[in-house]
Amino acid sequence: MANSKTKLANGGKKRKPQAEKENQKPQHNETELPAKKAKREVKNETEDAAPNNAVKKIDASHINKGIFKIFAKLQETSKLANVDKHVGEMIALLTNETDDDARLATCAYALKRLVRCTGADDMQSVALSACQIHRILRQVPHIDPLELLATLKRELHVSSQSKAKEESLAGVGQLITVMAILQSQHFEKPSKELIEQIYPLLISNLKGREYLVNMCVDIMTESFQQLSPKLFEAHVWPLLQLELNKPLSALKLPQCDLLLAIHLLYPKLLSRKQLESSLWRNQPQYAQLFDLYLNNSAIPSDDVCTRLAKFVSHKANGELYKTFVQHVESQLPLRHNTAKGFVIRTLAYVLIHSADGNSELFSPSLIQMLIQELATARQLKPSEKVKPSQLQLREICLEFEHTLLLSFEHHLQQDASKVKLLRSLLDVELQLDSVTQTPRITSQLLGQLNAEGVKEMLQFYSQKLINANEELYKMHGEHCLKQLQQLLFNPKLTEPKEHLNLILLTASFHVNESGVACEPKEASAFSRQSAARCEEILYSYLLRKPSKSVDLLTTLVDRLRSTLQALNALLEQQDESKVRAKLTPELKQAWLKIKQLLLNEKANSKSTTSSISSAFDALILCLGLSIYTPNCSAPIELLNDLFICKENALKATKKKGKEEMKWQDVLTDLLLQLLVQKGHFWRELVNAAGGALMPQLNRDNLEQLLVVLDMSKNPLGDKQDDEDDAEGDEEADDDEDEDEQSSDDEDDDNDDDEEDDDAEEEEDEEEDDDEEGATNLELIRENVRKALLAENNNDGDDDMNDASSVDWNDVDEAEGERLNLALEQAFQSFKPKGGSGGQGKKAKNKQQTKSERINATTLLHFRVRVLDLVELYIQKQPEMESLLDALISVFYVYEFCSNSADKSQQSLAEASKKLLRKFLNQKMSFDSSQSIDKQAIVDAIELFIKPEQVEDPKKSQKPQQKQQPINAKKKGDVAEWRNKCVAYLVSQFDESDATKTPVWSLLQCYLADWAERRNSPHSLASFDAILQSQWKGIPQLAASLAALLKGKLRNFRRQQILELLVKHSRRIANALTKEQRDELIETLTNYKAVGQKDGNLRTKLLKQLQPNK
Repeated sequence: MANSKTKLANGGKKRKPQAEKENQKPQHNETELPAKKAKREVKNETEDAAPNNAVKKIDASHINKGIFKIFAKLQETSKLANVDKHVGEMIALLTNETDDDARLATCAYALKRLVRCTGADDMQSVALSACQIHRILRQVPHIDPLELLATLKRELHVSSQSKAKEESLAGVGQLITVMAILQSQHFEKPSKELIEQIYPLLISNLKGREYLVNMCVDIMTESFQQLSPKLFEAHVWPLLQLELNKPLSALKLPQCDLLLAIHLLYPKLLSRKQLESSLWRNQPQYAQLFDLYLNNSAIPSDDVCTRLAKFVSHKANGELYKTFVQHVESQLPLRHNTAKGFVIRTLAYVLIHSADGNSELFSPSLIQMLIQELATARQLKPSEKVKPSQLQLREICLEFEHTLLLSFEHHLQQDASKVKLLRSLLDVELQLDSVTQTPRITSQLLGQLNAEGVKEMLQFYSQKLINANEELYKMHGEHCLKQLQQLLFNPKLTEPKEHLNLILLTASFHVNESGVACEPKEASAFSRQSAARCEEILYSYLLRKPSKSVDLLTTLVDRLRSTLQALNALLEQQDESKVRAKLTPELKQAWLKIKQLLLNEKANSKSTTSSISSAFDALILCLGLSIYTPNCSAPIELLNDLFICKENALKATKKKGKEEMKWQDVLTDLLLQLLVQKGHFWRELVNAAGGALMPQLNRDNLEQLLVVLDMSKNPLGDKQDDEDDAEGDEEADDDEDEDEQSSDDEDDDNDDDEEDDDAEEEEDEEEDDDEEGATNLELIRENVRKALLAENNNDGDDDMNDASSVDWNDVDEAEGERLNLALEQAFQSFKPKGGSGGQGKKAKNKQQTKSERINATTLLHFRVRVLDLVELYIQKQPEMESLLDALISVFYVYEFCSNSADKSQQSLAEASKKLLRKFLNQKMSFDSSQSIDKQAIVDAIELFIKPEQVEDPKKSQKPQQKQQPINAKKKGDVAEWRNKCVAYLVSQFDESDATKTPVWSLLQCYLADWAERRNSPHSLASFDAILQSQWKGIPQLAASLAALLKGKLRNFRRQQILELLVKHSRRIANALTKEQRDELIETLTNYKAVGQKDGNLRTKLLKQLQPNK
């Protein structure tokens, strides 16, 4: 980089020391021109430069000396940011120069050095110089571009002969400098003189090396945009005709591309007939033209392919695009990456520039080639050692995908064109996402369709599903169902009744390959394997939120009614043997009640009763639908209970019985049972209907919900150990699906669960160990007895049948060895495996079984769902007692899960923390008909400030060694939320005089205990949270904290109090009255600081408490 900057500062040449220049002698080498030839070259150079002799010679005396310092800095710098800085200094120097002669001389000198650098053999130096020339032309006024061109021809002279490397580099410098002029304001309305100077210079570079010619053509075609047809025809076209008026066989790709550019920009000047007559003397041979592109040594650029695409796809050119497609098809399969890249890039721009109604845009063979190349590009990894052409082809494929999306978004307006193009791609590769680099490209394309297009694609995917055999369904079945679900949920689709009936039919009946209900043995692969998935799609559609501002409950009831009416029509038309559900007498009886409810659609006149009725109808209809969807069914008993609850709820004049179970209790238990059912939609259903039902419940019903959140108990009960594994798998899969589709309150990390043994499990394990130990002990005793009996039998005493009669004094040495061996074998046969001390068995007992893991996950999700119900209840009934009960219970759940070593509990911790945040923003309501007693709030504060009273009571029953170490961060988070809850409860005492409230004495007691005791269980963080709240007692609390400074305190406590007061000084100052401020300032003024830190804090606090003047 430093080397390039050196070249930049010295005009592209390295600076030599002065002594070296003086001592250097002229030496001849093999590359030096002969004398005569050198003279001839000098003569030609003089002749070429003759027209430019009008340029004023730079007067060194007028050059601002600051320019030399700037070039010196450019020579020394090595960072791009510094280069931009120094160029900015150069532009400022040229712009701020007041003397015209000095400015012109300095500018000419700077441009001369930069122009020289554009001819250097260093790409970075050339690029930087070009950018700097462009900036100077743009920002420095009164620059004559003709003088710059004269300097360019003089400093970077190029002969008309065959270009060597040095002349090619000079040609690059010429083109770059000319491009800077073309992109400046000097060429926005070019003069004739400027045109006559620029284009001969450009045309002279049409001969030479390939990269130079390509560069020249790109610059020329871009500059044509600024020329009017009149100027082009008068000053440019005559010069170009001399170079381009040749047959196609004598032209190369850049010259051909230049002709197409002229034809597209100036069709009247160069019509298609004139173009054909120029390229072919006889009959046009477009195959020859296309081969010129296909057989090029490199992939043509974007602009080249764009011009060819515009040419072949133009309406005026008739069947030319078909000719192009046929020629490409005749060359398939393409062997070279250059040809593949050209075809794909050209097809992309044909897609953009073709007519919207073009029905035959891509042929099947071209689409096959496209899909194949897209798949190859997706599999290619840039990190691997691959050819540059492969990487370029990969980028071209990605550009094609982006072009496809762009055409769907902006260019193609008719759904018919979009659907035909999309279906042609999907017919070759149904899972288009698997072969493209763009994620979810199919969904993005489907999202651009209107209602008609969505219906056609629904029909497309439906046919693919129904007609799929076993093998095809395994490959594409799940993908088609996902796309079908996305299309059904498209907000542009207002009436998806026809396609929803297919989902309903598959969920409730066995369906054959014709999409008709059939016997189970005739069912298609789609029916057998997708029935459960169709049930989920059906319920998800019914419970999705309406797009418009319509009540969800009303919309849900309407959807359920229409769906059940369609189901009833299907049941009347089909035989019972075709139904997937097992038809029992209880099911048929329940269905009769559903039919009766469908017939009765009279709305209740009372608005409150109407919402309750709608909520019950939603629950009843959804349960009615579930009895014919086996995988999502709920117990029929729940449906019968719902009818009874609805009847009692709608009887407003009915007296409440004290002995009988209230219907609210039954409803609450019913809602909890629904939340236990498999499927995330049950949670959505309960949340949708719960909002209207919660006002009818009472505090006892809230207790029913909070019992579930008791972390010391299992509300679901113990599962049987012999639970069916297949059913367990289904539950686990359903839990995983629920995690994916539910809110962010739940977590899907079930495989990394870490198990904690609770007291009941430990007792069971100890009992099992005792039983197993007793059994083993009996067997050992029996073996020992047999060993001793065997010893006695060896002595020949058959009457001896008891080992206790063995006389150990009579046993000789040989018999003793045999006895030892027998006893050793008796004991070793029951030696525990897995290490000494029973460690192996202990580890084995710790491992959870499959059913235990499923039960734990089910309980976790159940509690998360119950949190939703608790939130709904508090939103509808935020009374003091209810809110306190909910707040304490939810905080306990958060504390338990945060301190748990079981990672799976973290999802429940996040859900409880989210609910705590909502509780702390909930306004607590009080019963205005009675005198307000807030002693319950004080009791709740005592529970929060004394953490040991909020802990799990079962912790005391666990052995000490079972406790897991608590993460410090989690412990801090729990303490933070405990303090927030305390501050929220304290702020509920909104009396004007806070010192006369019950909470004041409690806070004073805690504050005194904290100040006096070294290891106080209370924390100053609780008072920190209180000072952040909106409590009206903040001034009194600040005065109490300041009063503690007068007493005997440890220095650390003093600093804590002062830091706390300084932290909340603004809030305290805003809450203080004039009298309170004066008293507080007096207290702080009389306080004698113990140390320098105390004094600084006191001074800062007094300054902030002063009233603003």
